[in-house]
Amino acid sequence: MEKSALTLTPENLRVHVIHYTPLTERRAHMERILREHKLNLFPVTWMTAHDREEVLAGGAYVRGEWGDPDVIAASAVSVILKHLAVYRAVVSEPNAWHLILEDDVLIRPGFLNDLEGCLTELPEKWDLCFVGLGCDQHVPWWLRRAGKRMYWRGWKRGLLWGEGGCSRCMEAYLIHPDCAKRLLSSPFGHPPFHRPIDWHLNDAGVALQIHSYWAEPPLVTQGAFESWTKDRTLNP
Repeated sequence: MEKSALTLTPENLRVHVIHYTPLTERRAHMERILREHKLNLFPVTWMTAHDREEVLAGGAYVRGEWGDPDVIAASAVSVILKHLAVYRAVVSEPNAWHLILEDDVLIRPGFLNDLEGCLTELPEKWDLCFVGLGCDQHVPWWLRRAGKRMYWRGWKRGLLWGEGGCSRCMEAYLIHPDCAKRLLSSPFGHPPFHRPIDWHLNDAGVALQIHSYWAEPPLVTQGAFESWTKDRTLNP
């Protein structure tokens, strides 16, 4: 992952899409988005394992083996398992950059060039790089500098910005293979789970002192299917 004169190529960038298989309209949306921004020219993996139905199968969820059913929904467990499965793929290819996208994102024009600029700014020691907007969370104006794109958020709760910690929602981010390996080997890589994936990573960030960085301005937004959460036929 050499950063000097960085050019992203199919040899050094992998794209992972977190996808819930029954939502075929999201698959069509993401295939179009990938084509529009030429991300389809890179190796793309669709993470369709660990769907909600698999989590519910066999009664393990009801028995609390994944986490307390009164605390965490089966869909949230499914999303955690999908991200962790991607982390295992990341560990298996330690010399590549790994971009993780959720399946409802909207990508801003010039994405690849802007992403190259962001990655060039990352220091030697980084763990997570959030390039999505994340529920309209921004690096505060008083920290921004002209020409600077990446800002250290770190793991600390209690900063004046960033809400719960290192994560910025999970719609668009990169994870360093070393961080993926460290997280998978920790208790955060295994059930039981107690909170959705973004808050799960916040807890991991504190425990593991994860160095996260946020892009400002962000390169990706989410919510292409805002009505999806309100439509019971699409959100069973």
